[in-house]
Amino acid sequence: MERTQVVVIGGGCTGTGILRDLALRGIPAILFEKRDLAYGTTGRCHGLLHSGARYSVRDIDAARECIEENAILKQIAACCIEDNGGMFVHLKEDDEDYVKQFVKGCKNAGIETNELSPREVHEREPNVTTKITRAYSVPDAYIDVFQLTAANAQDAVNLGATVKTYTEITKIAVKNRKVQGVHYLDTLTGEEGYLACDIVINAAGPWGAFVAAQVGVEVNIVCNRGGLVVFNKRITHGAVNKLKIPGDCDLILPGGPVSILGTTSINVSDPGATDVNPGEIDYMLDQASAMFPEIKKARIIRAYSGVRPLYIPKTTSAGEGREISRNFVLIDHQEEDGIAGFVSILGGKLTIYRLMAQVTTDLVCHKLGVNKECTTHERILKGVAAKSSLEEARKFLPLPAVEKVGHRLGHNLPLLLEKIKKDPLQAEILCECEFVTRAELELVMEGVITVPAHTISDIGRRTRLGLGTCQGNFCGYKAMVAVYEKGIWQGEQARAQLSNFLRDRWKGQEMIPHGKQNQQLALSYQLYGETLK
Repeated sequence: MERTQVVVIGGGCTGTGILRDLALRGIPAILFEKRDLAYGTTGRCHGLLHSGARYSVRDIDAARECIEENAILKQIAACCIEDNGGMFVHLKEDDEDYVKQFVKGCKNAGIETNELSPREVHEREPNVTTKITRAYSVPDAYIDVFQLTAANAQDAVNLGATVKTYTEITKIAVKNRKVQGVHYLDTLTGEEGYLACDIVINAAGPWGAFVAAQVGVEVNIVCNRGGLVVFNKRITHGAVNKLKIPGDCDLILPGGPVSILGTTSINVSDPGATDVNPGEIDYMLDQASAMFPEIKKARIIRAYSGVRPLYIPKTTSAGEGREISRNFVLIDHQEEDGIAGFVSILGGKLTIYRLMAQVTTDLVCHKLGVNKECTTHERILKGVAAKSSLEEARKFLPLPAVEKVGHRLGHNLPLLLEKIKKDPLQAEILCECEFVTRAELELVMEGVITVPAHTISDIGRRTRLGLGTCQGNFCGYKAMVAVYEKGIWQGEQARAQLSNFLRDRWKGQEMIPHGKQNQQLALSYQLYGETLK
């Protein structure tokens, strides 16, 4: 009988962070994800590495957690972070008293702020409105959630853990009110299996209530959908927040070659309800125009949304999304519900995923009698690329590609260079927005530098292929051909993979016929026609 000590359900940042922490403490574990890594909530957020300033007035504890984890992640996950900083700007129509509360709260939380003059604001962020009364810099940053999740998973695998993507838990076996193991289904092959274990960790985000229901436990999760809009260029240098009580569409930040505006807050009944409608997009632009007057003229290339899993204790009534705490809760269901071997980690934010993983693993260690401290705050997730490797890469790739690929691959850059030296055709750039080479695509398909990709969308999550301004119109086809030529996909399979990828990218574009984007949509139809329907 196949057996491990711990099963982790959920392949987002929290789940992969837990798997890594377990592996570092020597606890055998297997992670199950029914789709791909970062497919759900993690991959559908705006990517802001919070300084904690956003919570400094209403939730000082959350603010302290954020700034502490912000500093840790900048040390251990530098390859995943674009540390351009951020700022909060106060406009004439907003509450003046809130500014004093904000400054005091940041100071109490240990968040460094520096007041900026309107001139300093516009030197750094020329697209911001001139109607500024006060502004403060904060240590916000952008973090690539796909790279972060993959790096956590790969480090765990390197340490002996196992990751099973496209594998769904169909049943959690419980006997005498104690977890015995899990039944699972490989959704790609149809193969079914059973894995015995001592503990199951529910890290399924907004699907956490469905997982808990498998053992007869009820957890109160409110699914809160947040819409985001992506623009075709960098509108800001760093993260820009409106200095007021947190609300809709009061943040914009750069992510690679694009900018991301967010977010709304709408309670939904289904964690898979991620559709964004044109009216919501218009509303978001209206809200953002106070801070960025010309934003309605900017070209939108995509709109999408993610579902936040907001936890509400059973004794508390549900409220609107903004009223529900963004804090996390760790539930030991043996203490709470009399089900031994079942633990849920619910709620929280991307910025504090490592802390959530630490407290979860601490509990598991206590249950298993393992006396080993957490080291995830010290161990580098992925080392940076050596200067010698970057210099060598310039012999084969243009400078912008060297910078992008070097940052993305880090210490794995020599593996890419080795492939190119053996075959110069491997230097072909398939995605010109993110400078993804044929060599990198093959490395991720083979699972050499990361958990293997199975689809073109998976390749996009590992390399950012298709996430730039063309939204996969050109690089998707090139990726399909490259995998076909490698012999991994056959003719009809390759065709189906491209169709699925294009439809996936099209979902985020079909509701945004704004300005020049109409030309992009027309081009998509001309290129692929019926494939997009």
